[in-house]
Amino acid sequence: MAMIAGSLGCGRGVRGEIFVPPYQPVWKGQNKLPTYRVGLPGAAWEPLAGPGFQAVWQHSTDPAIIQVHGECEDHGDSDLEDFTDHQRIDYSEWAIVEEPTGELDAEGRPRMRQKQYYTTIADREALRTTVRAKLDGVEVMLEYVVLKKDGCLFDLTYITVPRSFDQHTGEFQQVIDGFGFPVQR
Repeated sequence: MAMIAGSLGCGRGVRGEIFVPPYQPVWKGQNKLPTYRVGLPGAAWEPLAGPGFQAVWQHSTDPAIIQVHGECEDHGDSDLEDFTDHQRIDYSEWAIVEEPTGELDAEGRPRMRQKQYYTTIADREALRTTVRAKLDGVEVMLEYVVLKKDGCLFDLTYITVPRSFDQHTGEFQQVIDGFGFPVQR
């Protein structure tokens, strides 16, 4: 799972439940990383810190990563579906998972729909998508949430191997439930 950890995030790490961007002097340009709040995934998740990471956790026993990334101003003005679709660039395969609708078609088979829907996070519309993909030849599943607020773009991602996916979706939900922006320091 180290390959997944290396491919996610941007920044320095969280302090408690708040990501605070690293200090950048005025003469180096405006820091375009937002300060935001996240929920914590639980004791089985170890925070990762280092160059390129913001809020990133690795599960202590399963090959799983949760990460939150935010940036302001440099993301363009695409819609949430385009931002989500842009994530596929890192994967050799990318398919949105389908789920039953609870209805049957004319031949008595379950109707299916893509597991992609709009929800509200931090008082903004967010797009949540579940994907089966391949990363460096390894099959993975990920849940990807993207939202825009106050000129900033945020993506919250949970990625793991398919056999572990359902075990940790609740912990990812804790991170999402605790998300807040803006945060006053």
